[in-house]
Amino acid sequence: MSFSAMDQQLYYQQNTNHMPQQTLQPQYYQQNGSAAPMPMSSANHTYYGNQTNMSSLPPNQPMSQPRPPPQKTIPSMATGLPPQDVLQSQRSPQFAQSSALQEPPQQMNNLSDQMSNISLGGSQPQGFPSHNGLQSPQQTSSVPLAGQPYPLPQSHAPPLHSQPAPQQQSLQQPPQQRPLDPNVGQQSWSRPPMPSHQSQQIPSPDSWNSGAVQTSGSSAPPPTQQSFPNTNSLPPYQQQRGPQSLPPQSMAQQMPPLSNQMRPSLPNQMPPPMSAGYPPPATQGMQGMPQMSAQMPPMSGMPPQGMQQQGMGRYGPQATPGAPQQPMGPPQNNYQQQSQQRLDPEAMPSVVQVIEEDKHKFENNDNVLFTTSIPASVPPLVTTVYDNELSVSNDGGCARPHHIRSTVYQVPIAEDTLKMTSIPLAIVIQPFDDSEVDSRNVVPITNSEIIRCNRCKAYMNPYMRFIDGGRRFQCSLCHHVTEVNSSYFANLDHTGQRLDKFNRPELFLGSYEFRATDEYCRNGVLNARRPHIIFAMELTATSKPILHHLSTHLSDIIRNSLPRDPLNSESPPPLVGFLTYNSKIQIYDIINNGHSHIICDVSSTFPPLTTFLVDPLVHFEQIESFLQSLPSLYANEELETQTVLGPVIEAALLTAQVDTGNWFSGQPNANSPSMPVGKVYMFHCTLPNFGTDAETPGRLKPRWTTSPDEIRKLLGTDKEKTILSPDSNKYYVGLGQRCVTEFASGVELFLFPPINGAFLDVATLGELVRLTGTGTIYKYFNDFSDRFLIDLRYSLRSTFAFDAIMKVRTSTGVRPHDYIGNYYSRTTSDIECAAINTGCNIAVELKYDDKLPEDEFVVIQVAILYTGISGERRVRVHNMALSTCQQVADIYRNACCDTTINVLVRQAVSTLRNGDKTVQQSKELLINRAISILTAYRRHCAQPGSSLGQLILPEALKLLPMYICGALKCDAIDGGPEMTPDDKAFSQIKLIGAPLSLSQVILYPRVLKIEYDETRAHLKSTQIRCSTHKLSDANALAYLLENGFYILLFIPNTIGGHNQFLSAVFGSHVDSISKIQPELASKEILLFFRQLLCYPGDSGKLEGPSYVDLLCHLHREIRTQLN
Repeated sequence: MSFSAMDQQLYYQQNTNHMPQQTLQPQYYQQNGSAAPMPMSSANHTYYGNQTNMSSLPPNQPMSQPRPPPQKTIPSMATGLPPQDVLQSQRSPQFAQSSALQEPPQQMNNLSDQMSNISLGGSQPQGFPSHNGLQSPQQTSSVPLAGQPYPLPQSHAPPLHSQPAPQQQSLQQPPQQRPLDPNVGQQSWSRPPMPSHQSQQIPSPDSWNSGAVQTSGSSAPPPTQQSFPNTNSLPPYQQQRGPQSLPPQSMAQQMPPLSNQMRPSLPNQMPPPMSAGYPPPATQGMQGMPQMSAQMPPMSGMPPQGMQQQGMGRYGPQATPGAPQQPMGPPQNNYQQQSQQRLDPEAMPSVVQVIEEDKHKFENNDNVLFTTSIPASVPPLVTTVYDNELSVSNDGGCARPHHIRSTVYQVPIAEDTLKMTSIPLAIVIQPFDDSEVDSRNVVPITNSEIIRCNRCKAYMNPYMRFIDGGRRFQCSLCHHVTEVNSSYFANLDHTGQRLDKFNRPELFLGSYEFRATDEYCRNGVLNARRPHIIFAMELTATSKPILHHLSTHLSDIIRNSLPRDPLNSESPPPLVGFLTYNSKIQIYDIINNGHSHIICDVSSTFPPLTTFLVDPLVHFEQIESFLQSLPSLYANEELETQTVLGPVIEAALLTAQVDTGNWFSGQPNANSPSMPVGKVYMFHCTLPNFGTDAETPGRLKPRWTTSPDEIRKLLGTDKEKTILSPDSNKYYVGLGQRCVTEFASGVELFLFPPINGAFLDVATLGELVRLTGTGTIYKYFNDFSDRFLIDLRYSLRSTFAFDAIMKVRTSTGVRPHDYIGNYYSRTTSDIECAAINTGCNIAVELKYDDKLPEDEFVVIQVAILYTGISGERRVRVHNMALSTCQQVADIYRNACCDTTINVLVRQAVSTLRNGDKTVQQSKELLINRAISILTAYRRHCAQPGSSLGQLILPEALKLLPMYICGALKCDAIDGGPEMTPDDKAFSQIKLIGAPLSLSQVILYPRVLKIEYDETRAHLKSTQIRCSTHKLSDANALAYLLENGFYILLFIPNTIGGHNQFLSAVFGSHVDSISKIQPELASKEILLFFRQLLCYPGDSGKLEGPSYVDLLCHLHREIRTQLN
């Protein structure tokens, strides 16, 4: 965000002096501050404390340099591409091993006692009303599953009813919601109609081989029985790394029939998550079916076999609408034998297809917008909402999905109903959004005074009901009646609405802001001091190249990327300050020609000057001159190899507190208790191990004496918490808390390990970013290319708020129970953040206090009190109203998969990082939660008489198994010896605070196929499934794989015939990476590329369950619980 023309004119019209050629006479101070002569060379420095000669320092301890981890490579397509080795998050060390390629190639697996089918969405009984008033029949599709189920583990899922609920003919519609606002019904909005999908069914596996397509009314021939050897295996969360060597076991299976009833789709029906209905509970059958031993077949390594038949639809061939489906296969009367059949990966629920279909609803000439309604409805997918090319949401009375998303959009009246489903009742709050930075979607600020309920202190919102002619209002949360101030009074119209409703954002919008008064400010002081941004750079032999690179580009970043207030474009940017550090701390006085004040005694830091912070609009020439000369200041000195870190933050923030140039009035008030707010950027390279524990606060040291390889072996085991927990002295925990309570300033870390695998103790240093609320930590691998500068620019621009306090209020019956994210809390109800970026978000789990009223909304209000970039104190309010329900089917129909998986993964990683659970227990938590969710859906929402041989997935949660599969393999949970302790701690910190858009791509990375278009004159990219068998297209020139942190370029073996493409990309045709010498590419990028190089014949381990294996295990467990 560039400065205005007037600002640029100020830069170059100031009559300011550049850095002088000669240095100033230094001033020396003892620790008590009195002047004392000290022999020093002529330099522009002022020393404080007991300066120690370098020769008298204790000898430097040798830096621990663990051996780099073994490189995991991507084998040739001729030998197969292991899913875990294509995308390495921090393991290779660059990409997510875990969630990379989830879906396996087509394989030959033994069937269970019944052929497993997948039905998406269940079914809907006749007469069940949909949101748009139409009776929408259920969309159902089935695909056969193959694969011997896993052994049945001890389930830790919440207990479910063992007996089915009584069968009903139809479900009753929940009571009509009575909005508190009489005009609410006129504001509701329905999503655009989705094209009707005909019921589809995949033919039997035998017909796949023969090429025949079975449609409605036809039946498939009986399958040919085949017998294959089988090996035992473990459940997904108990799989060990490396190959399994267990005795084989042979079994025979017979394919059960594939049957399902099909109903036609009505025109203009609502999308499945909003309108698909569900039938009453079905009577469970097949109690006498023999239970097979729970064993999983090994990965057979069969080549992928895609479905090539004509007329295949979304999940199979299209059937005639309205025609009943006939069973496909033999009669359902024999379970004594098992048959081996093939499974087509294309028949599985596809993340890519679901994403594209959701985006397609908003990619038209009519510019369809998703307008939030009262009550809230299920929003578009996260990938659609955050698509930069789309503008798909509008505030219609509830907060936009950018700010608040719920796991369910119909809340059951009784807590027991929700417990039956095992779906968490939670919301994910993102107070600020990236679209506000460039003023695309700015939350409006009202000029009204702050009106609140006298009892619960809720802020005025669209759901308040005005009574008694407008003289009083009834709170939408606690129903208390409060008198309206005379200055806020307005008459009501014939509908009971205020005449000035649409002139006040708080009366018709879901998100808005108030200007705060003195009582909402820290120490009662309003708008006293300007925010600041402090840059702290390590000055050691290791960091010298980084210091030179940063000083070269930092002036341009300050000129163009400092944050601005989107609601006050005339406000100035934050002030800036600079310091460097090693075993001493150098604080620079930019106004005084960059004179440095050096603190030698880091055990007792203090502010050495009062002109530390400078205005970039006024003193930009001095800033630019200082940064250009910074590398040369220490060019002739032998730099140290040890450093401190904690005292640097203390010294920077203490100096900012006494600064005299950060007052808005221009006249500092020494007696004012005003607190300056801001952020500290730390550019750090080495473990802060200078001095001794008693003399140096925040000193860290390696936690082990054994080799790094031995320590890595603890990752992924029950003992990993011993190396991933923060340091026992809790210094950085206390410092993070002081940054929030005393300094109101956040901390962001940019880490540059000197070698790959060097230990920086990210688990301990990460407490600074976690407690201060930023949650921002960047880690680079022995390079400081343009990616680092892009990250720094984005971090600065996305800085939005300081000294924030957030409180969540809910209506009667529910209350906030637990918070998951990056924050500090002194009470159980308020959470505090020293600095907030646009990507910061927090998950809030809600808990029942009592049974909910049937005719009222569940209202959630999130209030954030913060200081903006302009220094103005504001209150931002986000509101959401959810309707209530009584039926289990309504919960599943209005569930949000993106929010649900985000909350579940946060819970698993949070318990793992806190040491409450082991890796295996965290995986069990995810697996058992998925089993309970799908079992409850099958028990309470499945079509009567449906076969237990079908795995029925709710339409709204059909991607849940896919995301669970990615979570079981993600670095934050499954990271093992191929990672370093710092890498796994880094991945856990990022995932705990990951916004929905980031968690989605972490769990299911994007894969783009690059190929020529029809004219072969241009390139086009197509997103494909994240599967190994998708990386063997003969027309593909390359594949781009991205997981939210890194992008990999994969060149397949089939590229040999495209010399023109190779020449365009690499400059010339080459047959080895070592011959590539691009003129326009930096050596850092080239090293990065070579590090990920693999050669034909390289092998890798296959770790974790495949998507198909997980579905088989889920199906087996569901049938066990139903029986």
